[in-house]
Amino acid sequence: MIRSMTAYARSEAKGEWGSAAWELRSVNQRYLETYIRLPEQFRGLEPVIRERIRQRLTRGKIECNLRYDADPSAQGELMLNETLAKQLVQAANWVKMQSDEGAINPLDILRWPGVMSAQEQDLDAINTQLLQALDGALDDFIAARESEGTALKR
Repeated sequence: MIRSMTAYARSEAKGEWGSAAWELRSVNQRYLETYIRLPEQFRGLEPVIRERIRQRLTRGKIECNLRYDADPSAQGELMLNETLAKQLVQAANWVKMQSDEGAINPLDILRWPGVMSAQEQDLDAINTQLLQALDGALDDFIAARESEGTALKR
């Protein structure tokens, strides 16, 4: 069967955690070259994704993108790291005394990495659903390559 090197496929997953969409695109390339873009919380999936793609495809420059939209109601309770917040206020007060600059903005303290955090969602359950959706996208992607390959053969 002749397969085209160019293809596009999209697959979506939805759950209590929110929604996600995979997009796969390819152009002609002699060898398999995979580019993966993931949200930060799913970076640990990259080796698994790369292997799944390698098992099913042998050629092409493949772009694999995951878009993730968390459901705000599924986020856990916000937690304040009081120790870190107090240290930041003390440091900000010291800087203020040294430079006579304006007042400390409490929102700037809350935006500091690690001061506020939400309870973690069950990433294992989300990852399972995301990988199932990736498999669906790969199925559609291969079908698109075969369909275009058949059209090119004519």
